[in-house]
Amino acid sequence: MKALFKIIASIFVSFMLGISIASADNQTADLSPITPGSVLPFQVQIQQANFELPVGIHSGVMGTYKGQWIFIAGRINGMHGFGGDPFPPDEQNTSIYVVNPTTGVTISRSLYDPSSGLNQQQIDSLSVTSPQGYQESNTLYMTGGYGIDTATATFGTKSLLTALYLPGIVDWVAHKKGQSVVKNMRQLSNPLFQVTGGDMFNVGGVTQLIFGQNFDGVYTPSGNGNYTEQVRQFKIKNNGAQLAVDILPTKPLLPDPNFRRRDLNIVPTLLQRNNQLQYGLIAYAGVFTLTQGVWTVPVVIDQSGNPSMADPNAPTTFKQGMNQYVTATASLYSKSSMNMYHIFFGGISYGFFTNGVFQTDSEIPFINQVTTVQMDKNGNFTQYLMANQYPTILSTRSNPGNTLLFGAGAYFIVNRISQYNNTVINLDNIRQPTVIGYIAGGIQSTVPNTNVITDSSASPYVFTVTLVPRK
Repeated sequence: MKALFKIIASIFVSFMLGISIASADNQTADLSPITPGSVLPFQVQIQQANFELPVGIHSGVMGTYKGQWIFIAGRINGMHGFGGDPFPPDEQNTSIYVVNPTTGVTISRSLYDPSSGLNQQQIDSLSVTSPQGYQESNTLYMTGGYGIDTATATFGTKSLLTALYLPGIVDWVAHKKGQSVVKNMRQLSNPLFQVTGGDMFNVGGVTQLIFGQNFDGVYTPSGNGNYTEQVRQFKIKNNGAQLAVDILPTKPLLPDPNFRRRDLNIVPTLLQRNNQLQYGLIAYAGVFTLTQGVWTVPVVIDQSGNPSMADPNAPTTFKQGMNQYVTATASLYSKSSMNMYHIFFGGISYGFFTNGVFQTDSEIPFINQVTTVQMDKNGNFTQYLMANQYPTILSTRSNPGNTLLFGAGAYFIVNRISQYNNTVINLDNIRQPTVIGYIAGGIQSTVPNTNVITDSSASPYVFTVTLVPRK
């Protein structure tokens, strides 16, 4: 993330007008209209839950087991720094947290507990920032991530695939006898997995490791990693005792500069192909272009892992105006209307609204505003501003009295409601106000733009997200 300072440029437009932007840094020189969300068949309400996490956490991986949430890796401080120690190792999350959302009780255990059975190299691999992960049955898979190698005091992106058997991990955290982390973990090293800031999904039995970069060394604001610019594909073979992969061809075979993206929202979706529904993914926005701007045109990834992007110069191409940085997201599909909906909860955004007027900020500020992108059966996108946003919570520490801004690097945990096999929520089955999920953790900032470490911190807050259908 580049430094977030003051507003550099802004332009005022009404809701329904196309949006021109002054900055030439971004992928496109204009943005698509942002429409009021009142025309959507639902609204969302975000409310503070009646419990919090014992510590703020963001940018790791999480899984679920028997209704409990398991948080691994990530960071426990706020936005990274820009000096000689931008990612302090002592702010890496070196514990595993197990949260019971029904009771609000969290139990945790340090990876340094001798009973974990882990050596220092393994602890380093489980406390990285921005790894990629997904859950399959009771196993949480994780690749890459950026962090320290304690033995050499150097920083880099890990080249590991890790499989964590969650029942055993939860038992270890709960101090069940005979359990350890190492007993419930398998790891495999390959340069294929050396990625941070992308995302990873299982689509039709094939793991798709999407975009991101391999960053080596201490992070600097002007530094760049080696972006993958591809969808890497492999099949995981895990029998509980051994972990292996069959490596498949990347898509595309040669890196494509249009996919030079990291720290973006990649979401599961349902695609209409030849009058049939197929599972797929959409990669929205992300950072950074070669001129340090944001990406605006989404990339559609089909079930075979083929990424495609519309022509950025075509006047009809959708250009995303808000929520460009990785944040909590929810995906819903209506089979009756054949519309897909992706909701973006705050985070870091190039565009935002002030008193109903659209503005832009090339430093990409933190916001509390929520948008929904609708994709119709023909693949046409429309972005909507939702009426509700995060509740007002005032800072009591840095910049006391300022409204906290949430969402960046946060987790969205889908509630146990009707879903498609790829975790997309079945919108047609929601006929009354329903809690569709929870937002947990993330970065909370006391100001939209800052390069001061103390202006942000890791968020311990948990929010419920209620979807309210419109009659």
